[in-house]
Amino acid sequence: MRTIFLLAALTFATQSLAAPLPTLTTTLLAQAPKPSTSSDDDEDEPPPSTTPTPTDNKGTTPPPASTTTPPPATTTTPAATPAPVGSDDQMKLVNGAPLFNPNVGVHIVEQKRFSDSGRFEVTLYPVSLQVNGKFTQHFGTMGSVVYHLQENFAFMVTGGGNWFNSESSLNGELVDKARVEAQAASSLLWTWGVLGGVEVTPFYGKFAFFEGTLAQFSFVLNGGAGIGSTRHQLKPESARPDGSISPATYGDTGYRFNAGLGAGFRLQLGNRFAFRLEVRDVVYTARVERVNGCNREDLSAMDMALRGGKPVTSVNVGSGCRVDTFDGTDPDTGLKRSNDVPLALGLVKNPSSDVLNNVGLYAGISFIF
Repeated sequence: MRTIFLLAALTFATQSLAAPLPTLTTTLLAQAPKPSTSSDDDEDEPPPSTTPTPTDNKGTTPPPASTTTPPPATTTTPAATPAPVGSDDQMKLVNGAPLFNPNVGVHIVEQKRFSDSGRFEVTLYPVSLQVNGKFTQHFGTMGSVVYHLQENFAFMVTGGGNWFNSESSLNGELVDKARVEAQAASSLLWTWGVLGGVEVTPFYGKFAFFEGTLAQFSFVLNGGAGIGSTRHQLKPESARPDGSISPATYGDTGYRFNAGLGAGFRLQLGNRFAFRLEVRDVVYTARVERVNGCNREDLSAMDMALRGGKPVTSVNVGSGCRVDTFDGTDPDTGLKRSNDVPLALGLVKNPSSDVLNNVGLYAGISFIF
């Protein structure tokens, strides 16, 4: 009987090795506790292998399955979380840079928005006034044309006239109260002038003009030379018997060499317009040798003719002497123009020399193209 049970067990074991069980069943059998034998005489059966292997017909026990060591676990570093994007105000671009972002430090030097190189600038100074008048007063209108050869260098032509030019009240008081007056050279009046020269811009900058407007300013220096016309007062302003005012009379004293120096600020708004505020000093020589083109000899001959009861036109004078300016009646004063002959002779009889400085304040607006 014992032999029958032993044969049945061997037959079952052989069938198990020939047809392996599913993986789940094999796993359960491998984890199940080993069954105890019913008798010491029974032979120990090896535990079934988790991996089915072929066997020979002799019923030998297959070798145990090899154990594979799993690879060590690797630690993955999480990707860096990007910084949160700022609000619209923080990321607002100001001239190309997010200046409102606290995480951004920007240091820039912005170039001029509008270049002056190769452009013309026409400036009108509606009112130019003399600020250093002692014996004279000047108010006029000036203009200039500037060609910017480079960003900070330009050629300039300036010209204009003083529509009001007269001796100062100080000189009038000296004549009325002390019977003295300034020397002819010191009270010479500048009527008009044209000067050509250069202008340089040593430095420039910018600032915020109101909100959202960027204004550019520059410091300018200019200088030039040219020619101008002068005149001198002959008869001062006086009161008529009826209480009206008799205007002053003037004599032309000829052309003078002019030289000018100036400095000021230029404020540019946009691409086309700019404002200028400058101080310019126009220097000119002042020596009175002729009045209305007539020298001392001409005026002396006319004065002798008047004393003899003859008209000034009866005198032979030089080609440059304008005798007609001393002939006839002045419509403004109602007086004979010949009354100015002795006054003009007094200017040239004792000539004086001086160099006058006409320092003026010029305020104007420019158009750039």
